[in-house]
Amino acid sequence: MQQPSNATNQGKSQIRTSQKNFISDVVKYTTEERSRWKRTILNLIYVGVAVSILIHLIMGFLLQISGGSLVGGTSPVVSTKIEFAILDEEQLQDMPEGKVAEPVEEVQTEAAFEVEVATTALLASPDSRPILESTSQSQARSLSGGGSSGLGSGVGGSGGGGASFFGIASSGNRFCYIVDISGSMNNSNRLALALEELSASLKSLPDFARFNILFYHSLVVEPPSQRGWNRARRSVVRQMVRDFQAINPAGGTHPILAFEMAFMLDPLPEVIYFLTDGDSLGFKLDRLIQMIPSKSPIVINTIAFGNNSTQQLLRDIANATRGKYTFVKTGTTP
Repeated sequence: MQQPSNATNQGKSQIRTSQKNFISDVVKYTTEERSRWKRTILNLIYVGVAVSILIHLIMGFLLQISGGSLVGGTSPVVSTKIEFAILDEEQLQDMPEGKVAEPVEEVQTEAAFEVEVATTALLASPDSRPILESTSQSQARSLSGGGSSGLGSGVGGSGGGGASFFGIASSGNRFCYIVDISGSMNNSNRLALALEELSASLKSLPDFARFNILFYHSLVVEPPSQRGWNRARRSVVRQMVRDFQAINPAGGTHPILAFEMAFMLDPLPEVIYFLTDGDSLGFKLDRLIQMIPSKSPIVINTIAFGNNSTQQLLRDIANATRGKYTFVKTGTTP
């Protein structure tokens, strides 16, 4: 009776062994499959990384050859050291004028002219003192210089800045001074007085204004440093005043040449100050009016300096151009 029981037990033992082997095989197979997939995935990642690196190397090489850059990429950063210089107001004013911060209005005149050199301007004699008196159609002569007569708009010119010369104030941005340096300007210390007033007028100009100076006798003489229009900066004005020492009165009175040069300036002047002590100017009003470029409202202020022989012509010139006339009497007293 015990023999069947042993057989049954052996059968059950074999069945359990078979189940264990099967489970072991399943676990082993599952483990191997997981390992195989992991290796596959890792291989794919390695291949992808290698391909990506290769592609980037190829693109970088091509871009280096062609000089191009990737869209959205970044360019090498170049560091630049910037140094700042701090200048005071006087140094800024004395800096030379540049040719780009604003429109260039200066032009080189091509007319041939004479520059006469002298060491000093004619000075007053120690035993005499100058006397200046003036009569004007609208305004008395200011004895405090060119900047004391008021520079408001509406006194001739086109607005903007302002200038005053022997008590005649005009507004505008471009001023041309036509000043007599003929031999008669030696009389009564006239040249020194005229240059003194001219210097004061230039110093009173706003720094954005422009000016041009034309001295005349038988020819036209320009200051040595002048090249077309001058900017009224302090350094420029100081140099111009130094240039006045090279002016020496001589020759006759022929202002028409100076007017021709003034009307050739580009751009044209807005205001002209014309000073003369001549007995005769050598032209009539009609000729001067015909010389003025058409549709150019140039104001001409006239000054009879120490000699009123031509005062009627000077009045007519001022009236025809909406300018002002004044007579300045010069002389000496004991």
